[in-house]
Amino acid sequence: MNKEYNHNNAHSAEAPVSVIDLELSSVRQEKSLMLCEASLHEFFKASWPYIEGDMPYTDSWYIQAIAEHLEAVYERQIKKLIINVPPRTGKTNLISIAFPAWVWLRNPCERFLTVSCVNSLSLEHATRSRALIESSWYQDYWGSKFPLLKDQNVKSFFQNSKSGYRQSTSVVSKTVGKGGSIIIIDDPNDPGDLSYIKRENVINWWTQRMSTRSNNPARDCRIVVQQRTHENDLTGYIRKNDTEDDWVELVLPLEFEKSRKCITVPLGMNKDIWEDPRTKEGELLTPLRFGSKQVSELKRSLGSYGYAGQCQQRPAPIGGGILKKKWFKQWNSPIKPRFDHIIQSWDTAFSDAPTSSYSACTTWGVWGQNSEEGLFKVMLLSMWRGRVGYPELRSRAQRLARDYKDTGENKNPYPAQLSVDTCLIEAKATGDPLIRDLRLAGVPAIGYTPKGDKGARVQRVSPLIECGLVYLPTEEQNNEKLTAFADEFLETVITFPTGESRDLVDTMTQALSYLRDNESLMHTTDEVDEEEKII
Repeated sequence: MNKEYNHNNAHSAEAPVSVIDLELSSVRQEKSLMLCEASLHEFFKASWPYIEGDMPYTDSWYIQAIAEHLEAVYERQIKKLIINVPPRTGKTNLISIAFPAWVWLRNPCERFLTVSCVNSLSLEHATRSRALIESSWYQDYWGSKFPLLKDQNVKSFFQNSKSGYRQSTSVVSKTVGKGGSIIIIDDPNDPGDLSYIKRENVINWWTQRMSTRSNNPARDCRIVVQQRTHENDLTGYIRKNDTEDDWVELVLPLEFEKSRKCITVPLGMNKDIWEDPRTKEGELLTPLRFGSKQVSELKRSLGSYGYAGQCQQRPAPIGGGILKKKWFKQWNSPIKPRFDHIIQSWDTAFSDAPTSSYSACTTWGVWGQNSEEGLFKVMLLSMWRGRVGYPELRSRAQRLARDYKDTGENKNPYPAQLSVDTCLIEAKATGDPLIRDLRLAGVPAIGYTPKGDKGARVQRVSPLIECGLVYLPTEEQNNEKLTAFADEFLETVITFPTGESRDLVDTMTQALSYLRDNESLMHTTDEVDEEEKII
């Protein structure tokens, strides 16, 4: 009897506990669903098994950061967003696969246009996102409210019953089809093909085809996510042409660089301005996935250029490419040298089209014949570049020859100390008419043909820079900081040959080559022939 009694008591005691467990489980599940609906980050974590199966999920602060910026896009707090993040960090799973599915459980009327560098990737992302939406987990809780239409359900296009859809295409596709209220561009530049033609194709596609793909330009959003591949990849082009500061840039390098710490916009309930939480130089983005060993392997396999772009989101090594940043000397005195000669160097192009080459001009002061070393040195005095037609180019060249600082368009007389002694222009089709017109206007213009191709020219003058003969000016109020134009010049030329830096590089190599050809700028190991100097 006693055993029987105890057995029955055990059953009666288990029943209430089982009900409580079910109720608690139901509450937890409801809470989890509410969190998924409220937070893309929570949704992404919960959906991971339906995206990647048994592959372990590794959470990190940067995933939450990307998710919060995407939420701000959905809320229209951000209309244009750039995300630069290293490869293999989950960006595609979050942005191209989970994000559209999460948006639909909030608003199934949203219409997506998604693009990748090649069609196979775009279709793969769409197929995986559709598989998530069609999963039993998603359908049980949300998807049944807006089922996918059977007659509008293929890889490149699927639509739900609330008129929301996802159209997928590629940069190389000749047809775009429908537009979108949220446009996602995932890796538009192929990291495996860095050719100039492919980069230009992407820019032409962006300006000619994608410019009209918004359904409602006043409300619609654009997201560009990519690992940087080149200074003039799509991110670089957008940055250079973002004159209204419309784009928010979330830049997440694999190794933290204090000088490039990313700070974006207010996010979340508290509207705190987001900033990279890392504080230590070199601190890794995701040490559990990419520790020091993996980073070293990436540096070896990608090389300095590839690693700087794809992993650091800075498409040039921090010390420079062929030309190292540390080679350029800084002039740290508010008093400039007494220049013996001022030479101006031009690289010309006659077009004001948005995608045309720049015309560029740099002005250099030469001094030092009577110095202890007995060697001339040069200092950058000014720079200009722009896309202009020939009439404006000729007018500007005349002004800059008489006043290289361009202190006033109509100043008469021009200040004598700001005039140039030699105006150097490459003798080519676009340079010859400018040489002729400047000479007629009294400008001392000289035609010059540098030796070799652009790469060879840079290699030829690089020893002059490396041995400390080329100076950049600093601000008068802060002798440790370069002037704005010198800083822009430096950051442009050190990216050669991977960056869109050839115009300014060309003007510099032309000036230095001309001076060296005339034995007026010699390496510290060269023997100087006094009779051959032009100065």
